[in-house]
Amino acid sequence: MPKQRGLWPFVFYIIVLLASVAALWGTLQLGGGLAESSTPQLAAASGARAFEDFTASVQHHLQSTIGLLLLQILVILMAARMMGWIFRKLRQPAVIGEIVAGILLGPSLFGRLAPEAFTTIFPTESLPNVQLLSNFGLILFMFVVGMELRLSDIRRQLKGSLIISHSGIFLPFVLSLPLSYTIYTEYAASYTGFVPFALFIGIAMSITAFPVLARIIQENNLLRTHLGKLSLSTAAAGDITAWLMLAAIIAISGSGSLLSTGYNLLFLIVYLLLMFGLIRPLFRAAGKVYNNTEVISHGMVGVIFILLLLSSFITELLSMHALFGAFMLGLVMPEDLSFRKIITDKVEEVALLLFLPLFFVSSGLQTELGLIDSPEKWILLGLFTLVAVVGKVGGTYIAARACGESPKDSIYLGAFMNTRGLMELVVLGIGYEMRILPPAIYAVLVLMTVITTVMTMPMVHFINWVNKLLERRSDRIEQLDRASGLKVLLSFGRPSSGVTLLRLTDQLLRRGEVHPHVTALHITTDQDINSIDADKYFADSFAPILAEAEQLAQPIETSYQISDKVESTILTKLVQERYNLLIVGAGVRFSSEADDQEAVSMREEMRRRVGAFSVHTTEALLSIHSMLRDKMQFFIDRAPCSVGILVSRSFETPREIVLYLAQQEDLRMLPYARTMAQNNGTQLQLVVSEQLQRAGFTLHEGERIVSQQLQTLPEGCELAIISGELWQDTFEHNKALLASLPSTLILNLK
Repeated sequence: MPKQRGLWPFVFYIIVLLASVAALWGTLQLGGGLAESSTPQLAAASGARAFEDFTASVQHHLQSTIGLLLLQILVILMAARMMGWIFRKLRQPAVIGEIVAGILLGPSLFGRLAPEAFTTIFPTESLPNVQLLSNFGLILFMFVVGMELRLSDIRRQLKGSLIISHSGIFLPFVLSLPLSYTIYTEYAASYTGFVPFALFIGIAMSITAFPVLARIIQENNLLRTHLGKLSLSTAAAGDITAWLMLAAIIAISGSGSLLSTGYNLLFLIVYLLLMFGLIRPLFRAAGKVYNNTEVISHGMVGVIFILLLLSSFITELLSMHALFGAFMLGLVMPEDLSFRKIITDKVEEVALLLFLPLFFVSSGLQTELGLIDSPEKWILLGLFTLVAVVGKVGGTYIAARACGESPKDSIYLGAFMNTRGLMELVVLGIGYEMRILPPAIYAVLVLMTVITTVMTMPMVHFINWVNKLLERRSDRIEQLDRASGLKVLLSFGRPSSGVTLLRLTDQLLRRGEVHPHVTALHITTDQDINSIDADKYFADSFAPILAEAEQLAQPIETSYQISDKVESTILTKLVQERYNLLIVGAGVRFSSEADDQEAVSMREEMRRRVGAFSVHTTEALLSIHSMLRDKMQFFIDRAPCSVGILVSRSFETPREIVLYLAQQEDLRMLPYARTMAQNNGTQLQLVVSEQLQRAGFTLHEGERIVSQQLQTLPEGCELAIISGELWQDTFEHNKALLASLPSTLILNLK
């Protein structure tokens, strides 16, 4: 195509613009008098009148259905995020903060403190819109919960899981029946029948919130321990049982006669047979084919959503609630991790971040804590809480001990199973919606839900504290016999850096056939991930380093943790497990990756413009500060053992190794440098200060001193080994020297 030159394009543009303006002006002039009586005219108005028109327009759009709904969603999301952040700082799951935010936005607090603002933002006639959206979000959420419950995991510990989970369900269920009988006449006789009331109270006492429990297990780094696996499989088996019981209870409660109930339960069995006998085998076959993002098309995702809505619709028609259908479809999804992660990524973020806060507020708007207005009702709250805790913790503990679990693991299981959280609110919401739970009892049970869920982490911390007192473990780092090798903690972020650090560790510490004891640690900083994501991240993160370990014949242990406090998590592990050496990468600041260098450059530019405080605040809001901040000095100053930090410049197998020796203490680095040179079959070169040369020391055969200048970099150097002190004094702030550095190992020996 010929290239346009000169002014012609601009002239053409001006001609088109003028012609358009002229056409518009002519049309307005010709049509201005056609319908003067019915068409509003553009006329000049005073500034005050114009502003009144503007405010009236804003008010009109604010009161419109979509305008009011958007305002409500904004208020709800901001309150949920703020309370979630506060509760996370209190070492509680963020979901508890979001539940509390829903209660605070309801009539219990917001409605009392600012009644006019409350009725403006949440007028009664608008609440069905919020409830409708929240119910749709619950359908998506229950689908994700079903996918998190993998039947293969339950099957591995089926006997113990079933016995423990069913004991933890049946005991609180049975204990709640006398309480339901006692309070029915006074609180619920005029509202509903006794049978559905007692059954709903029983299931409310019995349920465990699997999603919240899974995150608590992750935060306590128990995901891959026997206790963690048993807890998750027990909670999964309990959730499946509880939802089957709930479906039957809803069918009984919603039926007009015993025969109608029989039909509902019959069709429930037919539905389950279809789901597990037909749909699940079809999806299992599909999961073998659709195992990556390139083949999971929009069509496949569309089919899943259609089946999700169809399953929910069928269970709604059968008086078992739409949520049960969503849960069951999630349960029969293929158990391939890649498949489930892709589907959960498409659904979970929208369900958790947008729709679930709407459900919490919808529940909060129905919860009037002011209804708990007498000593009798506060005593009732205490009784419900006592029955729930004693039944759940006691039933789980007794069953776990009967299955051969230790007292320690059994009490942990009891504490974990006491978590109710969101799943309890869903059950209570169904009971309230079906007019089975009176408002006062609903408010009591909602508050009981918050109390028992908040109790979980303090109970776990108390058990940890008691166990530590009993064990009386010392925090002293013990030196190991050199013949057995060093105990090394290798902490990595990106999978590729894990391979690099393991290769460095092998070259630095292997003595012939004697390998160090290496534990590879990877930390995911997002604490809100589900168990599917955690398993997928574990597999993806450790696959390269495990392959490298096999190639090097290096024995390796893996440790995967979920924490947003990377430095303190590593430090705690160093102390508790008594490592001799920590190996880490230098991080983004000294990375050779183009994207990392650009990010650091942009950060420095922002620091010059707005200051360090503003930059750190913005990074914290974007959840990237922990990835960008420099962790090197933290480990050098606080690690209770020796530290090796690699500034990687495409580190492979260095042929020219240079060791910098500035003072007498640096001589401790010589054995490490010599081992590395020997393992790479190369000569060791040394840059030695004049002061140290005068003190005199012996070189090994093949070693040579190449310089006395600590600021120089010998030509051809592929790896520099320096002390932490020399790095701070000479290298860290010398931009010219930094730019020319090869791969550099910073050793801080203790």
